[in-house]
Amino acid sequence: MEVGIFGNAGAGKSALFRALAGPGEAAGPKKRADVCVIKVPDDRVDRLAGVFNPKKVTHVSVAFHDIDAGEPDLLSTHTAAAIRNMEVLVLVLRGFTGGYHPVPSGGLDPVKEFQSITSALILSDYLVAQKRIERLAKEAKRDAEWTVLQKTISGFEREIPMRGIGLSAEEERVVSGFRFLSRLPVFVVLNVDEAVIGEEVFPEMSRAAEEAKVPLVRLCAGVEEEIARLSLEEQVEFMKEMGTERSARDRMVRGAFDAMRYISFLTVGEDEVRAWNVREGSTAVVAAGRIHSDLEKGFIRAEVISCEDFLKCGSMAKARTEGKLRLEGKEYIVKDGEIMHVRFNV
Repeated sequence: MEVGIFGNAGAGKSALFRALAGPGEAAGPKKRADVCVIKVPDDRVDRLAGVFNPKKVTHVSVAFHDIDAGEPDLLSTHTAAAIRNMEVLVLVLRGFTGGYHPVPSGGLDPVKEFQSITSALILSDYLVAQKRIERLAKEAKRDAEWTVLQKTISGFEREIPMRGIGLSAEEERVVSGFRFLSRLPVFVVLNVDEAVIGEEVFPEMSRAAEEAKVPLVRLCAGVEEEIARLSLEEQVEFMKEMGTERSARDRMVRGAFDAMRYISFLTVGEDEVRAWNVREGSTAVVAAGRIHSDLEKGFIRAEVISCEDFLKCGSMAKARTEGKLRLEGKEYIVKDGEIMHVRFNV
């Protein structure tokens, strides 16, 4: 999953990124200073690995990207291009008074900041859609693309991001090539002062996030950066003292999953135990396609069992005998934590 961290200068997005990357960690396989790849903790994967002793254990991973804000405009061409490559966008808002950047003249107002960034994303999409509509008008085209673009423009004019316009799956497919910025699932990080960690400061931001239907996380990026430098044992003790239960890593990963409405299913065997992420509500055939396109094309049936049922049984043979291992068809809705084996023929 590709997650972009974005916000105004002085909001603390780079400090948050450093907290995620940790001290001295490589930026993952891409070896870039602005990317860090985090494995998603999943004890189900670890427990299953203990049963199968596989050659390889693979967790779902999330790649966090530190996206530079444009200068002087927030959304430069380069910045917009970087955002278009993301699957989720994290908007970091300022809720603290310190730091190198002065507090805005009007004071801290994360709601206003959130609305301003959202408007900038919508405006960027509006200009792209309007330009394409003008081109279609010159060509005298009134096809499906023209119809959907008119619908999106109507939404943009009412300050509605594309994800909130209510396009059908087919309508989204028609305009998917534009990769509109406001189509992206969003979650918000409110970066607060150390003194108010654990408190619900700026309660109006909670209401704004609820109205926008986006997850909200409150944290102090500076403190999280300090925590990331400690050993695991020291981190646990430090977080207890600060009154927080989970690190920024855990909360950011969970936020990304919630924004995308992702669940995890598992595949097991002596070669590999692996977790895969799919959208909540995905069918068995869609999940099969996540593993390999051949499995989707030649899908016959899926053998399915919950991880907990399998661990109680201890083996697939016993699970089959006890009727816990089920055969499901293409339209079966995969559930979080299920082990799936695909029967296929290509």
